[in-house]
Amino acid sequence: MFLVSGPPSPGAWLSMAIQKRDFYEGAALHQIIRGSPQASVCYSPPLFVFNGRIQVHLKYCTAKRSPWNFTFAADEQVLMQQWAQAGPLVMGLICGADGIAALPYHAYDQVAGIRDVALHLACRRRHREHFEVVGPIGTLPQKIAPSDWARLLGASDGE
Repeated sequence: MFLVSGPPSPGAWLSMAIQKRDFYEGAALHQIIRGSPQASVCYSPPLFVFNGRIQVHLKYCTAKRSPWNFTFAADEQVLMQQWAQAGPLVMGLICGADGIAALPYHAYDQVAGIRDVALHLACRRRHREHFEVVGPIGTLPQKIAPSDWARLLGASDGE
């Protein structure tokens, strides 16, 4: 069983054109749910909530090659901190057509923290290697396996 629920996005009934973001997010969601036949997902803008417990915040970069850069606005950073206090939060950093880096909030906090201004993260990956995440504080000590994203729902706590 696969269940999708949530309110339509604002103005959805006005324009049914498929946006670039829809393709990237759809591909990311497909990778998670295709291996989890009992998965449920609810869209609570801007988060996707899986199985009623794992919150996912998707960001995408259309660059064809590494590094992929992601911007987090100051107000977005505060919201992410609040979401993480409510339950497991994972950032799905969609790196073009190369893959998705599953970045748990605690790992994000290690390399980014909270700033009063927008901050930038970069994901780097050489062919057949894991993702390296770099932020204003430094580089994440452990690399992220591309397969971590597809196994997200298999994790006991989303981290």
